[in-house]
Amino acid sequence: MTALLERQAVLTGAAGGIGGAIARELLAQGATVHGIDRDPDGLRSLGQAYPGRFIPYVVDLADRNATDRMLGLLGTALAGHCDILVNNAGIGRVQSFVTTEDTLLDRLLAVNFTAVFRVTRALIPALRASGRASVVNIASELALIGQPGYTAYSATKGAILAFSRALAAELAVEGIRVNAVCPGPIDTPLLAAEFELADDPLAARAGEIATVPLGRLGVPRDIAGVVAFLAGDAAGFVTGAVWPVDGGKTAR
Repeated sequence: MTALLERQAVLTGAAGGIGGAIARELLAQGATVHGIDRDPDGLRSLGQAYPGRFIPYVVDLADRNATDRMLGLLGTALAGHCDILVNNAGIGRVQSFVTTEDTLLDRLLAVNFTAVFRVTRALIPALRASGRASVVNIASELALIGQPGYTAYSATKGAILAFSRALAAELAVEGIRVNAVCPGPIDTPLLAAEFELADDPLAARAGEIATVPLGRLGVPRDIAGVVAFLAGDAAGFVTGAVWPVDGGKTAR
């Protein structure tokens, strides 16, 4: 499959479970991927698997100065042309509302929202040069439904939805599409770590599966396939949309 042949993609959070799956799907469809993450080992692994087609950038997106330096290097590598931007990087923390301290709130906002805003803004000239540009922002099911322990996280992901809709309306005249994807419970190491916080991790996992009408946890490639679709020409008339990929969990 070469639906994204000769396209340049920028992907944040490229070394994680979902991010790695997105990177591999975009690469499999022919794109060159500029992958951003704070995990050098994960990026190195992808670079070794796809030499010359996966270009790594190690940075903590919460660090504005380091991010600006990275964006300078990225701009040079892109040579003023970007077809796909996937804002996937994100962090989470199970924390009750009343015990959420400002330091945690600030970091969640910095990675989950502010970095998305700043990276997208920096790449607008390169996206304009594409003529077929697509921005895909990864939000969460918790931008659509409430769950105890996730007030700060949900707020940052809700901001992504509002941002995506407003940006889609603003950039439509320039032919730049903007959409959001809301993953449900996806079987990644991060979700497994959340289950381990429970008194009975196996029961916690079974309880989560019970909330999903399709009867299973998602896997990273479930998200990657939707992202690749939104990035390509088949979704050429799709913008300002929110795509829940959650096995029907938020349809209840």
